[in-house]
Amino acid sequence: MTANPAQGVRIDRSGPLRRTAAGRIAIPLNVGKNGDPVGEGDLVLTHDAAALLHAELGRLLVESIPPTTPDERSE
Repeated sequence: MTANPAQGVRIDRSGPLRRTAAGRIAIPLNVGKNGDPVGEGDLVLTHDAAALLHAELGRLLVESIPPTTPDERSE
């Protein structure tokens, strides 16, 4: 996959999260190939799978924060 949405297969979030009738979490997604729409659907997660995704995203976000020195924190 490239950063260019007109190249390759791309899956993008397409709307707000919602709960299914069974209480699971649905993430609406659009699928495109070389800039053309292919389809849409939901990634449906159980509570446990959503909690795991939340933890993994949190870890990746924390890892991406550049370290600060004590001097930078006081400014």
